[in-house]
Amino acid sequence: MATDQPGSIKVLSIDGGGIRGIIPAIILDALQSRVGKKPHETFDLIAGTSTGGIITVGIGTACNKGTCYSASELVKLYVDNGPAIFRKRFLESVEELALPKYDVSGLEAILLAFFADTQFNTALTPLLVSSYDLQSQLPFFFKSHRIASDSSWNWPVRQIARATSAAPTYFAPLHLVRGSENYALVDGGVFVNNPAMAAYVEARRLYPDSKDIVVVSVGTGDRQDHITFDEAKHWGMVRWATHIVPVLMDSVSEAVDYEMNSLPECTYFRLQVDNLPQEAADMDNVSQENIASLQNIAKKYVADNANDLDKIAGILKTGRGSNMPGIGPGPESAKGAPA
Repeated sequence: MATDQPGSIKVLSIDGGGIRGIIPAIILDALQSRVGKKPHETFDLIAGTSTGGIITVGIGTACNKGTCYSASELVKLYVDNGPAIFRKRFLESVEELALPKYDVSGLEAILLAFFADTQFNTALTPLLVSSYDLQSQLPFFFKSHRIASDSSWNWPVRQIARATSAAPTYFAPLHLVRGSENYALVDGGVFVNNPAMAAYVEARRLYPDSKDIVVVSVGTGDRQDHITFDEAKHWGMVRWATHIVPVLMDSVSEAVDYEMNSLPECTYFRLQVDNLPQEAADMDNVSQENIASLQNIAKKYVADNANDLDKIAGILKTGRGSNMPGIGPGPESAKGAPA
């Protein structure tokens, strides 16, 4: 693991996890108060998936009357609007098997209220937001730093937030259409719920001369819902459908942790609540009791890990390591696809 040097590139990565986005938002608020700078003034790249993608565009674009939202304002987004986002359909049991669990109009109304007509080209630092295109069967990354050389990378921020959070079985995919461009996008958590590795690779492409990259990865809590063999051995399509999304998201997040800790010239910090209580694990538990519990869990984590946060803040106080102008776009294999 490399040590921080003046001018080191700093990357922020934010996991997916539905209503558990309360946790990284509170952790980021605590980190920002220590650093004394806004995230876009600190990080050379901010990446997010799903709920982390919503936080990314919230803190990284001029979506709040010409400026960005603070992390504490995004905590309020979840606290005040969680039940409206996860608004359950009133369906017969047979219909529940054929349709998404939630009516997407609630999510779309909140995203419209918070992001209005803000465009991605208002990004205040390079942003990377993940989604997955069902039609091409390829990862799809929204990249704000591509817009300067190719305006087709610009999209309304609310559409990006909608695409990255379209968790299968929970919400319908987003049909993103513009001219000849045509995508069926779902939650990037199906392949990169912890986007730290994707963010690291993108930072290496953006800043190829950097000798040290600092990655701060903020999670939404480590779920403890263990599934035993006896429970799963007779599961068919219906039972697996209710469990496969959390299993996929947890597994890819943990794999990324393992990989990031092995990279040369990379200082990796993982801010993750361990042993998240079972009752707080569901990404769609928007009861008032659980929303209050998630806030308390995050605040306790901040208090218990004050020394680590102070250490990270000390590194981040030097600010961004790049001046941004002159960044080359780098090679790209296909629209939205990783190089």
